[in-house]
Amino acid sequence: MSNIELLTCHEVMRLTGIRSRTTIWRRIRRGAFPHPIDIGGGRIRWRSTDIEEWIEALPQRSY
Repeated sequence: MSNIELLTCHEVMRLTGIRSRTTIWRRIRRGAFPHPIDIGGGRIRWRSTDIEEWIEALPQRSY
């Protein structure tokens, strides 16, 4: 297994540029954002690899 970090919602927001938790959850419901994992105690985290893959899959904008 590679070094997979578990990211908090705030870390995910910082990495992706998404500014609100609500936006993240809306995108998850639409199937447009990676689902988090439940690590127990009411805490959720995102796998860093899932977020990196999502970022890499975003379309590039050309001008």
